Formats: sequence, structure tokens, C-alpha cells
Amino acid sequence: MLPHSMGVGGGFVATIYCKETGKIETLIARETAPAASDEKMFINKKITGALAVAIPSEIYGYWCLHAKYGKLPWKVLFEPTIELCFEGIKVSKYLADILKLYCDRIRREPSMVEIFINPNTDELYKEGEIMYRPKLGETLKIVAEEGPGVIYNGGRIGKKLVQDIQEMGGIVTESDLRNYEVRWEDTVKVKFNHGYTLHTTPLPTSGVVLAFILNIMEPMYTKNESVFWHRMIETFKHAYGHRTLLGDIHFEPHVSETYENMLDPSFAAKSRELILDDRTYNDFAHYGANFTNEEDRGTANIAILAPNGDAIAVTSTVNSHFGSKVRSRQTGIILNDEMDDFSTPGVINAYGIPSSPSNYIKPGKRPLSSTCPSIVLDQNGNVKLMVGGAGGSRITTSVAQV
Repeated sequence: MLPHSMGVGGGFVATIYCKETGKIETLIARETAPAASDEKMFINKKITGALAVAIPSEIYGYWCLHAKYGKLPWKVLFEPTIELCFEGIKVSKYLADILKLYCDRIRREPSMVEIFINPNTDELYKEGEIMYRPKLGETLKIVAEEGPGVIYNGGRIGKKLVQDIQEMGGIVTESDLRNYEVRWEDTVKVKFNHGYTLHTTPLPTSGVVLAFILNIMEPMYTKNESVFWHRMIETFKHAYGHRTLLGDIHFEPHVSETYENMLDPSFAAKSRELILDDRTYNDFAHYGANFTNEEDRGTANIAILAPNGDAIAVTSTVNSHFGSKVRSRQTGIILNDEMDDFSTPGVINAYGIPSSPSNYIKPGKRPLSSTCPSIVLDQNGNVKLMVGGAGGSRITTSVAQV
């Protein structure tokens, strides 16, 4: 339904709440850098195509989520999607518009032509036409029957996937797939004065950035609209300034100081003192920005509240629209370009700010992300809000405004 935003070739993060036990946690199933990657691999190179593919993690993440919380049989979960792949998907106006936007890129890539060019018209699929994904359907049928090992444990789908990636110039290996692991982590928490508690995702996502924004803004609300938006925008600047110091804390332990500061209400109070209602600043350092991060782009979000009060908020992505703009022809999987979310040494942005060393590529590392699927609970443990978003680097600020 959203092949330009998410899919089997990408990864996801989730916040999960069990009402009966009161347990709430996050699953980090974000893609990781291949073992053969290094921080200099994209110097003077475009970060696109198969070389930009990080280790796809969507299916393995689903398996781990299902193993811990699932009730239905694994294979049943795939049946609606498999049916759509073979019987056809009605192209929405949104998808048709995105296809038109990437017309030239799609026509230059044979693996994408196979699924996005209507064979009856030799044109891109238009709104209302029926698009088919039979090769992906075949892959999903095998995964449904045999489990994720068919991709991640030396199985035939994983072999085909790796073969296609490498033939197109990528560096993902069967060993990369075999060694991939998700992370279960505690949520980032923000308590509000009215008794609500926000639970969101930890690094390498931007849950801590969201928490920092909310900690600054809670006592700054005013009915004066222009003043309110000025304060909000200045808060965003401070939050994104500190964000440039963040990265995957499991590979960059030094970021823990910034991480802990951004969760500390007293640190938020100090930043609040720097926000004046009658001025703004051109100096990026005023907002804590000594480095810059790469801008992420696509994604899709879903939030579900069960009748028993359980809840899950999930944000999934292949990063850019259509990810790396290449597809595994043997498996039908559109591949991510998540390596583009890392920073590259020596890159200076238009404002003269260097890229962030905390987000440089390392094998096994996860790049920084703007995603922050969140759940808000009241003092009785009832879900009051589930929220996440799409839109790349605007996700965190959009969620904060909700």
C-alpha cells in the first residue's frame, strides 16, 4: 500500500503497552550498517543504489514482536498482504503523485520498471489502476510458512536477497543477515503536571528530542498565538541543536551525557531561560549546534488500541521515497537506503557546519532517526494518546505539536 515509504526491505521501531501488566517497552528493529562498511565509504560519492542498503530488519523485528506478544499464528498475519500482492492493489492518488515525482528514476532502473510501469499502457501506474506485486507475494508466502530463518539464517530467500544486492553493488552479506539483532529497551518517559506520562523511544530514535521539547514547552504555554509559536520554534532550534551531538549510544557511549541532559528537567529549564519573546539568533552555537546531521525523509506510522486496553505505536521506513531506488528482482523486495542517515566525515553543509562524528558509520551501528512512536498514559494506566508520524526530519516536531 505504501511501497515508497516502508516495507520488508526496511526496518521499524515500536512502543508497546500491555494494560494487564502495566508493562511498556520499545522494540528497536532499525537497520544496521553492514560489516564491510566504514565511515569513509561515501566520501565524494552519492549515497544511493545498492551500496546505500543497510541490513533489512523488518521481518526479523516482526518475528520478535510476535514471539513476545502475538496471539494469532504467524502465517495468518501475512494472508491479507499476500492476497493484495496477487489480486492487486488499487493505486491511491498519493502513490500516483509520488510515482510521477520519481518517473525518471523509476524508468532508469529495470527492477523498478517491473512493478511501477503498467504493462498495458507502458506508463506509470495512475490513480485507480490496479498494481500487482507477485514476486513479493511469493516471498511472503515462503516467510509465512517457514519463518524468518528463510531470510536471516542462511535460507533461500536470504541467499537470493544478498545475491541481488551484491550484483547491484551493495555490501550486505548472508553473515550480516545472520548476525542481525533487535534491541528491547525501556521507554523514554516524560511526566506532565496533569498526571499524564509520555512513553517514547530511546536512541538512536528522537524520543529524547521529543522529551526535551515537551519539558521546555510545558510551562511556556500562552494564549498569545504569535508568542506561543515563537517559543515553540525557538524550542525546536534548541532541541535540534543538541540532537547534532547524538548517535547510537551502544557505539558512541560519550553521547550519554547529552542524552541524560536532554531528559533532565533542570537542563530544560536552563534552555528555557535562553528563549526570549522579543528575539531570535543567527548563531547556531547559541542553540547548541556545533555539528549537523543528515536529513531523513520518508516513513509510515500506525497506532493501534486493542479492546482490552493494550496499545502499540509503530513507525516503519525504507528512509527515502522508494529507499535506495533499487529492488531485489528475485524476491520482489524494495531496498532501503538507510546508510544515507549516517553522517560522512568532511561534509560541510551550506551554513559551514561540519557533519556529526557521533553519527559516523560503524559496522553494526544504527543511524540516528527522527522517528518517535509514542504512547501517553493517564495515572490509572489508561491510554490517552498514541502518536507517531511520517515526514523525515519533521516527524519529531510534528509529534511535539500534537
